[in-house]
Amino acid sequence: MADFSILPLDDVTKVLGEASKGARMEHLQIANNIANVNTPNFHSSSVDFKSALQKSLGTPADPDELALVTNDDRQFPIGQGAPPQPYAPEAIVDNSTQMRVDGSNVDIDQQMALLSENTSYKETVTQFMEEQYKFVREAISETTN
Repeated sequence: MADFSILPLDDVTKVLGEASKGARMEHLQIANNIANVNTPNFHSSSVDFKSALQKSLGTPADPDELALVTNDDRQFPIGQGAPPQPYAPEAIVDNSTQMRVDGSNVDIDQQMALLSENTSYKETVTQFMEEQYKFVREAISETTN
């Protein structure tokens, strides 16, 4: 995960909330894949929420690199970074190789491993969120735990 110490508290909670929302979306896709493991011609799907989250943060310009100004769409912008984009993860259907005779490409072992990985990610994000709210609670009550 990124270093959140440079972000204001409301930005940190926003990023963590979006990460949690994305993990929830991925969890629902994995659950759908598992539920349809025996459905003929079913294709698994996933949500690439981590890339969408990274894009929503943008990329700051490198301070050690001279930014080149462009005045035409055919020119490549260099050293300018990337502006933040709206956070909008979408489900992606995997139309790759079928793994079974019935035309389905769902591998139950792979889906269970993805479910475990996604659950760990969501729990970690939740712990980070709890820490952020603990800081707020300490500031309001003017005590440390």
